[in-house]
Amino acid sequence: MLDDFKAFETRILYDSVKSFFSNHPFLYWTLLISATILLLTLIFLKQAKVNKFPPYTYMLSILSLLVLLDVMTLMIPMMVIYLIVLGNVLVRTTNERIVIVASVYILTFHVLQSATYIHSFYLAKLISETFLFVWISWMSLQVRRSLRELNRTKTRNASLLEKLREAQKSLNEYYIEIEETYRRDYLTSLYNLSGFQEQMNRAMMKCGRNQSYHVICIDLTDFKQVNMKHGLDYGDSLLIALAKELKKKLPPDTQVARYDGDQFAIGLTGDQQALRNCLNILEQLMKELKEKRGLPSYCLGTASYPAQASTATELLRLAEERLSIEQQRLRHKEDEHRRHLEKLSAVGQLAAGLAHEIRNPLTSIRGFVQISAAESDAVKKWESIILPEIDRINDLLKQFLNLSESRPAKFKIFDLDQLMKDVFSLLKPRSFLMGHELKLCPPISRVMIEADPEQIKQVLINLVQNGLEAMTEKGKVEIHWREMRDLVIILVKDTGSGVRPENYHRIFDPFFTTKGEGTGMGLSICQRIITDHGGYIYPTSPPEKGTTFHIHLPIRQSRNKKVKPPFPIKKMLTPSPYKRIVGK
Repeated sequence: MLDDFKAFETRILYDSVKSFFSNHPFLYWTLLISATILLLTLIFLKQAKVNKFPPYTYMLSILSLLVLLDVMTLMIPMMVIYLIVLGNVLVRTTNERIVIVASVYILTFHVLQSATYIHSFYLAKLISETFLFVWISWMSLQVRRSLRELNRTKTRNASLLEKLREAQKSLNEYYIEIEETYRRDYLTSLYNLSGFQEQMNRAMMKCGRNQSYHVICIDLTDFKQVNMKHGLDYGDSLLIALAKELKKKLPPDTQVARYDGDQFAIGLTGDQQALRNCLNILEQLMKELKEKRGLPSYCLGTASYPAQASTATELLRLAEERLSIEQQRLRHKEDEHRRHLEKLSAVGQLAAGLAHEIRNPLTSIRGFVQISAAESDAVKKWESIILPEIDRINDLLKQFLNLSESRPAKFKIFDLDQLMKDVFSLLKPRSFLMGHELKLCPPISRVMIEADPEQIKQVLINLVQNGLEAMTEKGKVEIHWREMRDLVIILVKDTGSGVRPENYHRIFDPFFTTKGEGTGMGLSICQRIITDHGGYIYPTSPPEKGTTFHIHLPIRQSRNKKVKPPFPIKKMLTPSPYKRIVGK
């Protein structure tokens, strides 16, 4: 720290340092370079790391390195370096007092300077240098205050920015909620039609090469009658219950929608097995709701992407077209059933109106013939012809009355195996006389059923008699029955000539018969009894292999319970252009 003044006095520190480092030059340069690097490292250290130093530690570390450099470079003026380092330290340290830091630096600088040399103007230099140190400290104080204000401003701006982001996020969530509300059905919270179409588009875009997207459209038949009978509130509760069960039972990634009042749409991604599983879940769910809440029957239509349609609009339209075909088929079936009931009603009215009027004269004629035959031999020879004919007319009237009879069935739980044995004992002699074989094929375990035993016996006797009469040559009639889930299935098989295809649609019509004798009322009565029991009866007749009548009956009777027919009889001969999935 030698100055340009000519008059100076060298002190002991200068002499001792110069003497020591003259003898050890390598150590001198090593310490000088190391101290310089450490000082520069501390000066340019990041602010976050500076803040981790304890109070005054950062300041003292830099001052120590600066003192070391000053001592090792006594020939070089260090005033400017001291001022620069002091300003840097005061700006970057926030917890230390400026007065203390500045005082330490001023004191250290003057101690080293006085220990190195003194000249004639030393007092003036001391005052001027102290003033520079004070001025730099004051300037650093202003910079520190400005930086603090800047940091507070940044903090406020960051807080405002965070609030703005939160407000923007809330606004976006509210906007999404509004959009979701527009896509939802107000009653069931399911998707409406437009929302469902959006979900379809998204799901179809995510489908892989080997994946398919399926749409199932469901329509509740006769739902308007439910509203008219029980009120709109009851109908809405049914729709809400159905929507909850659909969301609960179907897989989580399935899209469900409600539109047009009583129509639902389901979309799912997967293969054909996933579609079948979904249809099975729907069938079970509808069955439970029908038993518990009286849900009306339903029909549905399906379509798959990309096998059957290439766009979401085309896929939905194809599913609705198939639903419409199923609705038309169901309406046609209901019309046929209504016409059949009208025929039965007409026959019942005819039977009820004429039976008593005809039987009374017949009773008188029969008695007159018997009295006349006892008194006249000429009449007696015709008695064997007249009386059987009168009895045949009485039998015909009795069948009319059975058809028109509307007494309710008397249900009770009984042993079906024992009933079959009774029928066998009753008809075994008749089959023996006709030259045929009658055989019972019982199940492994006993079957208990809730039904009207007399009416079921009447059905079995009629079917067995028809089978015996259908065989012109020696043949066999078999009766099979078994329990399957919640059903009892009864089969009556014969080895006769079978039913011609053109007669399938007429076999249950009143007065229709292919026998030379008979009224054509037996199968109509059988169908009415099985229908009253909530069951279903239908024939199968392969060419030249006889006829089998299938009877499906519920094991236990319950309100609104009806066995689903395995297939429409008309479709046995005329297959539909579309594959039928479910029909109720």
